[in-house]
Amino acid sequence: MNRIQDKDRIAYCGVNCSTCPAYVATQRQQEKVKVRIAKLWSDEDYKYEACEITCKGCHEPWGKKFRHCAECAVRECARQKLYDTCAECNEYPCNKLIDLHQTLDKKIARINLDDIRQNYKAG
Repeated sequence: MNRIQDKDRIAYCGVNCSTCPAYVATQRQQEKVKVRIAKLWSDEDYKYEACEITCKGCHEPWGKKFRHCAECAVRECARQKLYDTCAECNEYPCNKLIDLHQTLDKKIARINLDDIRQNYKAG
């Protein structure tokens, strides 16, 4: 996994939590940064408060999650199937994952999952 620094921080969808602004601001306890992120990520459909910009990572079982991640259908599906990431799934990439990647515009997330999947097949 040459592009993946910390496998435990790769979310079910392939996003690297350690590069997520909500995760980083939580880890560094940067409350002012959370305020700026909330404003940046808010739009007409979704309004975020700084207190919602808190995340301890997708795989953290009891830690607080950013609202979008806590409600994520991809995350829920992978957790129900007991997968570490969607790369383990026979249905990869499913429509849920494809739709999520389009809304997040996270091409690197797909690359992370493809790398993980390739390593599963090779190993």
